[in-house]
Amino acid sequence: MINYNKVTTMQINQLAITNFGIYYGRNEFVFGNKKGRANIILIGGENGTGKTTFLSAIKLALYGPLFLGYKSANAKYIDFIKDKINIYSRAEGNKMAGVEIDFTLYNNGEPENYHIIRQWELTKETVKEHLQISRNGISLTDNQIEEFYHFLRRNLPPSLFDFLFFDGERVQQYVLDSQFEQNVKEAFMTLFNLDLFDTLKEDLLKYLKQDNIFTSLTQEQKEYTQIEYDLRNQENVIRNLEKRIAELKEQAKDVQVKIQELEREFSNKGGMIARERETLNEQVFLMEQEKKQITEKIKETAAELLPFLITQKLLQQTVTQIDAEERVERYNTLKEELNNETLPLLFKELSRHFRITDLDGREATSSFTEAMKEKLFQSMKPVGVNFDRFQFIHRMNSEQKQAIRDLFKQVRHFDGKLVDEWFARIQHLTDEIYTVKKRIEHSLTDESLKDIVNKLNEYTRLHEQIKYEIEANTTKLFEAQKFYQELMTKKEKVQKRIRQARKDENIFELCQKLSRVLSRYQEEQVKKYLGTVERYFLQMFNSLMRKGQFLNSFRIDPQTFEITMLNYSNKPVFKHSLSAGETQLFFLSLLWALLKASKRQIPFVLDTLFGRLDRTHKENLIQKYLPVVANQVIILSTNTEVDEYYYNQMKPYIQREFSLHYDRNSNRVRINDYYFFQKVRI
Repeated sequence: MINYNKVTTMQINQLAITNFGIYYGRNEFVFGNKKGRANIILIGGENGTGKTTFLSAIKLALYGPLFLGYKSANAKYIDFIKDKINIYSRAEGNKMAGVEIDFTLYNNGEPENYHIIRQWELTKETVKEHLQISRNGISLTDNQIEEFYHFLRRNLPPSLFDFLFFDGERVQQYVLDSQFEQNVKEAFMTLFNLDLFDTLKEDLLKYLKQDNIFTSLTQEQKEYTQIEYDLRNQENVIRNLEKRIAELKEQAKDVQVKIQELEREFSNKGGMIARERETLNEQVFLMEQEKKQITEKIKETAAELLPFLITQKLLQQTVTQIDAEERVERYNTLKEELNNETLPLLFKELSRHFRITDLDGREATSSFTEAMKEKLFQSMKPVGVNFDRFQFIHRMNSEQKQAIRDLFKQVRHFDGKLVDEWFARIQHLTDEIYTVKKRIEHSLTDESLKDIVNKLNEYTRLHEQIKYEIEANTTKLFEAQKFYQELMTKKEKVQKRIRQARKDENIFELCQKLSRVLSRYQEEQVKKYLGTVERYFLQMFNSLMRKGQFLNSFRIDPQTFEITMLNYSNKPVFKHSLSAGETQLFFLSLLWALLKASKRQIPFVLDTLFGRLDRTHKENLIQKYLPVVANQVIILSTNTEVDEYYYNQMKPYIQREFSLHYDRNSNRVRINDYYFFQKVRI
């Protein structure tokens, strides 16, 4: 069995795309092996000929649902696949589509060949996925497939693949994004296997949480362990929310661009004033949101109160029983207290100052005490409780009792008229939405305007939904960060109590010591490897810059991964001050430094590589960067980006070349095994 932990090199050998996206029928790319210094796979094509689908096919073949961030083939993943199945294939009744990838993993220099076939079978209602994976020609069992994907998630997760995918059109926006440092950190920790220490620390927490271990801890140690566990979970929550907000903001920008383009088209062709239509669309969105909120209220009421409204008598009996238990418990506690020492001592003390006698004048302190106790207990006895037959049933704590009482109060005061009002409001909103939409439609004078407005309405609604989700997630993020700080404060207090207790060394202390050792070692390794990354970055960045020795210092903070740069005058250089071309070189240099320092060989994908660069920078990239950045570099380009001049400069480093052409007569992508300027078959 292969030792996945030692795999550091990956090479893609072949990709096949069948009836997926723009690719009709079976389409194959055969890359072959690296030839000498030739490491570039150049794929040329005009826009709309399948370059983006090519990249998606690689990621889908490797990751399946993980490509979209899902653990399994859920409904959203199935919908995504269904939309991507080639329309001409579906029209002719072909129910199969798929992607195949053949690649090699090198384990201590020894190659292991993998072949993944991921097929989708289209049925009337859904899509069924079929997966086959073979290693060196032998099919993997289900357990071996699970083991393989565990390795893939650990060593080459989709997030790392995306980080190593360079898109020249978006790189400046990506580098200046607030999540950039976090993305660099995640890529760094994965490439150098330093996230393994976090996994080990999580395993220690899980070990302490085991029942047989957890029960042996002191109360403070249990509390501390639970807080640590909650902190880990909360860190994941915060990280996921930050990522989601960043993704939504990117989506919002893209949708806004679409809206502006449609606005201009609509304005040019005439129609309702854009501002008026925008106001009406906003009204529609707000009314739809109110409908959604009211519907949720109705659902919550039905789920939370309806069962108890039906069993209201039983709930009332429960409250009565709880009250009786509470009164009996108080009575028993008071009776026990008075029966023991308190009452006899009280009368004994009083007998020093008062003389207690019976009707015949004889001393009667003892008999008076007993008679007083009997009368007192009788007067204190809860009314309406038959002590001979009474049994404790619930034995709830105070919080549970209060929850039941609050629930009973809600049920008693529930007004069915409120639900009627909610339904009436929904109907009113539905009518209003219909009226406003008709106003928008009636303002149109021809079918072309209607099409534009339909698209505008769709994108405007999508934009408002994205804004709504951003606001909701931002609120969640604020609450998550607040809760995280509360946990940290609580952790410090508990930690202080544990230190003050000075317990003998036990399994908890050993786990804490081990966790601290792992943290310190991880910190040292981060600093060590960051130093190497920083040195390689300076070397590459300064060699690519037209200005020569542009930077004197480049530092990455080992905690926050914030980047600090100084020029040769020791003045700060900020990311936002770099030009678009300089930002591309900055990011490319950082990618190379990370790969070089980690000694990892992973396929490197470059899209629109030369878009923002001048001639000198392009030549520097071709001569100094592309030959050394990775063993396999896949470049997606148009004929205007890598023109004949740059193609000839790149030619010595090209391993394989392709050009994509979409044939509108056959609705197929033709894959030529030559670039635009090379007509000789290789």
